[in-house]
Amino acid sequence: MKFKQWIQIILVSFVALVLGACASHKRQYDNSVNDANAAYSAQAQSAGLGEESSFGDQGPGGSRSSLSKRVYYFDFDSDVVHEDDKPAINANANYLIAHPNAKIMLEGHTDPRGSREYNIGLGERRAKAVAQMMIAKGVNPSQIRVVSYGAEKLAAPGRTEADYQLDRRVVLVYLQR
Repeated sequence: MKFKQWIQIILVSFVALVLGACASHKRQYDNSVNDANAAYSAQAQSAGLGEESSFGDQGPGGSRSSLSKRVYYFDFDSDVVHEDDKPAINANANYLIAHPNAKIMLEGHTDPRGSREYNIGLGERRAKAVAQMMIAKGVNPSQIRVVSYGAEKLAAPGRTEADYQLDRRVVLVYLQR
């Protein structure tokens, strides 16, 4: 009987230890995110960027900055960049110019209408349209990767026009800052 009790005590202790380790890992992750944000802000301040700069997390008045906008939407069957997305694309281009070691990936997406081959091509044309804007601004082409997922990674699972509008996009992902 004592042997079973020892096994139970060891088992309960092990479970408590595992749960405690998981909880402490979460705290470390949360702190590292805050530390990374603080370091990024400090880096921007040391580079001479004030609060009015588009490199910070927030723009004037506490609004979301152009640099933080990384999803650009497109019209049906189009690879033409919307005018309201151009300031955000330019802000990200300026960041890449100022940080030559930074690298991004532009992911092209489409809604599910059309053949797989057509959607892959359209997603690539959309991503390349954003890339060409950045290159024209002065970004080194080696800092940009283009990939097309077509309709493979839908933003919205539904089949309404509102869902399709969310699917037609290019997502900018920083691979290295």
